[in-house]
Amino acid sequence: MKYESELFAPVKQLFENMGYSVNAEVKGCDVTAVSDDELIVVELKKNLSVALLAQGLVRQKTGAVTYVAVPKPKNYSKKNFRDTLYVIKKLELGLIFVNLLGEFSYAEIIQEPEKFKPVRINYRKRSSIIKEIDGRTIDTNTGGVNGTKIATAYTEKCIKIACILDMYGELTPKQVRGYGGDEKCTSILYFNSYGWFEHPRKGYYSISEKGRKEVLEYPELERYYTQMLIDNNKKLR
Repeated sequence: MKYESELFAPVKQLFENMGYSVNAEVKGCDVTAVSDDELIVVELKKNLSVALLAQGLVRQKTGAVTYVAVPKPKNYSKKNFRDTLYVIKKLELGLIFVNLLGEFSYAEIIQEPEKFKPVRINYRKRSSIIKEIDGRTIDTNTGGVNGTKIATAYTEKCIKIACILDMYGELTPKQVRGYGGDEKCTSILYFNSYGWFEHPRKGYYSISEKGRKEVLEYPELERYYTQMLIDNNKKLR
């Protein structure tokens, strides 16, 4: 599609079929549709963007029911468009897709503009986020990246225990706690989710070769906890 004007005729036809009187370019509005006292404004764009949504919000100030209209995306499905529809709904805008098929082009309303219900807070999810934040000592992750290892609060606990075992050798969970290991180190060592620990004899644990290797994939945390243990040793002398 070269021009936004290609969207106009199908949108005009859509609202005329519903009994509205349709006009173009009225006081900066791409499309207006009027029926009795109801005013509808439609903004046309080649792509769905933040700028288009912002333009729609400006049109709402006129008291008009406001839609944004764009060409229908290829491979559109409600499932993969769910988050976008949620945002548009929250902004109380409507969404129109135009199927560009030459002389057979037509517009369809995908989502009606309606008053958005206040967001229901998921306290369990909120609590889990806060708990995760509180469980981290230093933040070594980078936001917005994919395919990289993420250091969670649990990972950090495992790294700390691994550093303790690497420095002091075979220890009991109680001894690990004594060196600053997590209070839940018994279950962390027992379940050994990452395969970083070994159980050489009853009641004792040590770091595995896998653990030594993979802990180094979190260099900042490995250095942080190793240095902390060195500093603690100096204090005890």
